[in-house]
Amino acid sequence: MIGELEQRIEKVLGLPDPLSFSSGTAGLHAAYLALDMPPGSEVIGPVTTFHASLTPALHAGLNAVLVDVEPDTGNLCPAALEAAITPLTRCVTVTHYLGHPAAMEEITRICRERGLHLIEDISHAYLSTLNGQRVGTFGDICVGSMQDRKSWPAGEGGLFSASRPQWRERALLAGHYRGRALLLEDPELAAFGETGLGLKMRMHPLAAVVGLANAEDLVERLAARRALLERLSRGLQGLAGVRPPVVRPGAGMGGWFSYRPQIQPGELKQGVAVDTYLRRLRDAGVPAHYPSVGSLSGMPLFTCPVPLHAAAGTWRPRRCGPFHGESAYNAGRISVSVTGEDTEETIDAYAAVFAEASQALARPVAA
Repeated sequence: MIGELEQRIEKVLGLPDPLSFSSGTAGLHAAYLALDMPPGSEVIGPVTTFHASLTPALHAGLNAVLVDVEPDTGNLCPAALEAAITPLTRCVTVTHYLGHPAAMEEITRICRERGLHLIEDISHAYLSTLNGQRVGTFGDICVGSMQDRKSWPAGEGGLFSASRPQWRERALLAGHYRGRALLLEDPELAAFGETGLGLKMRMHPLAAVVGLANAEDLVERLAARRALLERLSRGLQGLAGVRPPVVRPGAGMGGWFSYRPQIQPGELKQGVAVDTYLRRLRDAGVPAHYPSVGSLSGMPLFTCPVPLHAAAGTWRPRRCGPFHGESAYNAGRISVSVTGEDTEETIDAYAAVFAEASQALARPVAA
């Protein structure tokens, strides 16, 4: 089952010779180990992402650097990335936030010019594209989560793919001892095949069964979700007090992991707060709420001494603020839950509620 799922991942996502892992976090841990960077090397990543894109670096003797994001997409800002590079920087980890491709052409150029490794976390962005190229195929290593809430779920699981065979073999050694690790081509690595590097991060076969079942209609399911969310965006277009999520030219949204419009406080009537607009939506039946995951810049693992002696000398995160892009992106941002049970009729009903809320609570749009 494991091999069958890995073949399906290669076929569907266009990733070369992929490996399965017990989680996306485990895949990222293997990625940081596979790149074999010196202790204390810096990994730059966006301040707006799920923490596990960066935190496995702690267990590889590395350090994290948080940089600002672009105010329209929430993705890693290329200018902020370039400004944060130091002689200790060895790697950049990019997430395609909520399914929107990051500015990979600029980010790839920076990494190549500065000799940096590039990891893509595609957990939010299965089948997303940038100018026709699939996300996950720009960088050195691609990792994705197959956790239950992701677009391609396996209950719990992850995937890994590398552009160089040596990185794949190191990842095998990191989490797949015995079995395939005994067949590595690099003799120096194969000598450790029996024990690997001491960790077991293999996907459970039952998770592979779930992943295969959910692969059957993946393309059609994500296309149907995308059509509904594009319909909702059209319904929000032109309303005072709210903006649909930005989709840049050339960006293909794939699964569109989460739909997050932005309430515009400056367009609301005097005395009307974002909370008021949100409450109006909820009272009328729209499944809207504030996003549940906050900024990495305020999490203790990125702000306080780590309670782990083994990492105390290397894990000293740098926060390259102020994070003006993150603040602009998050201001008034809400999430609307759209599921496979929704139809064009429910989407149109949600859009009508937004229109009613804007009419009641926002100042009229100037002609």
